[in-house]
Amino acid sequence: MDETSCSLIHSCEVRRDTLRCMRILLLLLVLSPFVVAQQRPAAIPPTFAPAAKKKLASDLGPVPSKPVATTPVPAMSPSTAYLYALQPFNNAREASGDLTDADQWALGIGIARAKQQCDLLAKQKVEDEALLSLGKLCIFGQDFMAAREALISYLELPKLKSPEVGRLLLARAFLGLKWVTSAESQVDSLLSMFPYDASTNLAIDMVVDAAQASESAADRAVIGRLDALQLPHILEALAQGGSLSGNGDSVDAAMLVRDALRGADRLRRRGQFDDAEKIVDRVEALIAAPSIADSAYAPAIHNALARYHLYAQASPVREFHGLELPIAGQPVAHRILLYDPNPAAHRTVLRQGRNMLIRMSDDRTLVLVFSLAGPASVATIQSVMKDLGEDHVIPGLNVIAVTSYAANTGDDTSDPQVLQYIRALRAELPRQLPVLVVSNTELKPFAIDMWPAAILLDGHGHVLWLNTLSGSQGSIRGLEWDMENFSPLPPAA
Repeated sequence: MDETSCSLIHSCEVRRDTLRCMRILLLLLVLSPFVVAQQRPAAIPPTFAPAAKKKLASDLGPVPSKPVATTPVPAMSPSTAYLYALQPFNNAREASGDLTDADQWALGIGIARAKQQCDLLAKQKVEDEALLSLGKLCIFGQDFMAAREALISYLELPKLKSPEVGRLLLARAFLGLKWVTSAESQVDSLLSMFPYDASTNLAIDMVVDAAQASESAADRAVIGRLDALQLPHILEALAQGGSLSGNGDSVDAAMLVRDALRGADRLRRRGQFDDAEKIVDRVEALIAAPSIADSAYAPAIHNALARYHLYAQASPVREFHGLELPIAGQPVAHRILLYDPNPAAHRTVLRQGRNMLIRMSDDRTLVLVFSLAGPASVATIQSVMKDLGEDHVIPGLNVIAVTSYAANTGDDTSDPQVLQYIRALRAELPRQLPVLVVSNTELKPFAIDMWPAAILLDGHGHVLWLNTLSGSQGSIRGLEWDMENFSPLPPAA
């Protein structure tokens, strides 16, 4: 390892202040020429079974655990392979929570300055294009009401240089005020007044995310309406080559496919299986075009489809084997059973005299998958665990957190230094949460390529939920909402 790498590692070990530092170190470890000798895995204890939990009704019955074939990534052209190799780094940079401690403090100073200037300028007469800049400034300063007033005044001008940007910013201001339906109205205007572009697609995603985070029925009704409005534009973009741009934004084919699958998943969870299947069939036909099939985004697209198709199917894995990481002390080899098909494991029989009461328990298992390459991993797991401790999710749910060496370095070879950084992350997670480092062969069948992610299984081993999480409150609440509300299972083939 060169001198610069050693210096950076020493600096991070002294500071120990951010997970971003860990990700930099892991990048250096992967790129450096030295190789750490592979460790021999420890023996696995013979048995471990989680406590029985409350059962969600399922009519599919027990299923055997069986291996799922995974498609290896094919050889690409050098330029395409380079873009593919950069995707995890770009995903991490664009994820929520990707700020160092210094970044957060500096951002706080910037917000304070913007708020101060917004307050001063709001008392003065601001005209013409300066109103757009004032709206942007006030959004930065998180004074969303002032931003709203400035942007409405801007959009009322007889001549505008940037009307689309004005409406995009106004939608953002409405979301800051938690006025989801008002933000939806701006999306409607964008769709009717301007060609569909990346900025509009991202605006729809932003409003949908805010609606998912809301407890209001009126706000949540926005989700289905915007899914329906977005879908034709997604399909058209995929038909035209699979990407969008506009106003400095870009949306790739993988994001378009994930957005389409989000809408299809929403439909099937409402029992509209035929409508969902039509969307997926159309998407699968469009991605067969060489411009998409041969692109750097093809592996991410196939992973998204693999996750989608695992819904209500038998889990490809019945148990995880690996090292359990305690808050303190040495890692311990462990085996965790993810589901138990024995019906007796999910019920408690209480007898009182001649009366007998059978109480069903929550037999579901929630697996939270994390990585040092996923900046939102810690905050997401903390948020989910906090909600589990309150009233969002049925008490008694079995929850574990897992990662693999491959999820952190791309190579599943055990590495003491990588384990050190994983343990530092583990120290930020709740003490009562079982945290394991497992083999990538056990995680790979779930097609997880971004972190954090979640897997929800019922007591018979059916996949009830499987997807990546952005770390936003909308993504977290979306998971919890689906956990709380029973989703109909598709009819048997």
